[in-house]
Amino acid sequence: MPLLLESDYASLHDAGIAFEEVESQRFFIFKNVRLPEHQYNVAECDVLVMIPPNYPQAGNDMFWTYPRLRRADGRPIPQSFDPGAGDNRLSGEREFCRWSRHWPPSSPGAWRPGKDDIMSVYRRIEWALAHPDGT
Repeated sequence: MPLLLESDYASLHDAGIAFEEVESQRFFIFKNVRLPEHQYNVAECDVLVMIPPNYPQAGNDMFWTYPRLRRADGRPIPQSFDPGAGDNRLSGEREFCRWSRHWPPSSPGAWRPGKDDIMSVYRRIEWALAHPDGT
């Protein structure tokens, strides 16, 4: 059974966003996500999100990256975890490292049932990767 709605798959296709799914674990993985230039130790990564069973009524507030991202300036990334620590996720041979990012109901990034979709999830991830301090 697909994790997303048909309209989500169409939006991803139209935007040229590569992905893979692990339906048994409800993992949705954005492939080869470009990172802000000179900000991290790599130029791109894969980003895993867990699609809630009641999607699209609910969104997500965490994501996981492979490989573990490190800032080019050496500063720590708040609320992110190293391999072997925290609430990381395994997919195949890869360990995706958690980024905990919460979107309070009153915030501009809060999930809006009936309006938000997988592209909203992608935009949240892009924002978080561009603002690793969460500000």
